[in-house]
Amino acid sequence: MIAIFGGLAAFGVFGGFSGIGRSGASDPYEAIPRASFIAATIDFAELRRSPLFDVAVGKDTSPGDPMRRALGVGALQEACGFDPVSRIQKIAIAVPEEGDRGEFGVVARVEVTRDELERCTKALAEKRGGRAETHEVGTFVVLEDRSISAGGSRLAYGRGGLLVVGKGTWFDAMLGAADHLKPNLREAQEHVALREALTSKDGFRTPTAMVTAILPRALRERLRGEMGAELGGPDLSNAAMAGVLGVAAVGIAVATGSSNVDASVELVCDSPEACEAVKKLVDKKRAEWSGDLGMRMIGFGPIFDSFDVKQDGARLRATASAQSEALAATLDRVLKLRARQNAAAPPGPRRLPPQKSADETIPSRADAGR
Repeated sequence: MIAIFGGLAAFGVFGGFSGIGRSGASDPYEAIPRASFIAATIDFAELRRSPLFDVAVGKDTSPGDPMRRALGVGALQEACGFDPVSRIQKIAIAVPEEGDRGEFGVVARVEVTRDELERCTKALAEKRGGRAETHEVGTFVVLEDRSISAGGSRLAYGRGGLLVVGKGTWFDAMLGAADHLKPNLREAQEHVALREALTSKDGFRTPTAMVTAILPRALRERLRGEMGAELGGPDLSNAAMAGVLGVAAVGIAVATGSSNVDASVELVCDSPEACEAVKKLVDKKRAEWSGDLGMRMIGFGPIFDSFDVKQDGARLRATASAQSEALAATLDRVLKLRARQNAAAPPGPRRLPPQKSADETIPSRADAGR
């Protein structure tokens, strides 16, 4: 969060708006390159109206709120005088099919005035401790901050209110996609088909969040080869694993616009048999979790009860629903429980078990990893 708004603020003082004369894209979706392996979009304006937003970000808008501190929002709010989270309208995340491990790009549409940027920049200048250089690329102004180590990340801001954060050639591809100089996600047939399938059902016409992933065949073939003969067994686990490796695309849509939170998952398989194997695995896991008293006591019972999965040839569709307030309360309990568990964990490095004497049997590597 600091990287996004800190970089955005720098444009106000370092002349970031002076050279932008053309009209660029204003929807983060348009900045997702066609070659994306994973593409996600989130309507922050819609999400803010849901109780789930309060759980994720915190109800308290003061800089001292624990969750906002963890996100790095508190320091920005103190320096800039406004709540950065409230200015984000939409976000898109794009992960390339090929690239460095962990590489991804983020595009956000934000609402902030030049005066606010300038005040924010002056307050952050000392903390940034250096100078920033800018240059134009299409309808964007690119910020190059050479005074601090940013891990190769670059930032760009366009007149349409789009802020792009990324690195390397993927960053260039995102700028080109936003300016319609390079193919964007609208030209990725598999992503488009999956998104259309997700939004074709009532209640999901305009989902709050949507993620689509096209699983590269090379990746699935590599996993298939590594597992070898294990996939040939007759039991459910082997058949299910073979089915999972036969999933070519996955899409998830979440709608929070009503009093309920509705989720839909769409799977595209290589064959009907692969989808059938996955459905058996899903049904088995649902039955196990639904009968877990602890999961029901926490509050996940309604989700398991509403869960429904249907197969249509080489496609699988699963849906679930929960009351917004109840789901938010459940997630809040889970987060607090995890926080207590982390707080109760002993500090310091994990102690290693005592070494065995020389005359004891040395365990195998497989046993040692258990």
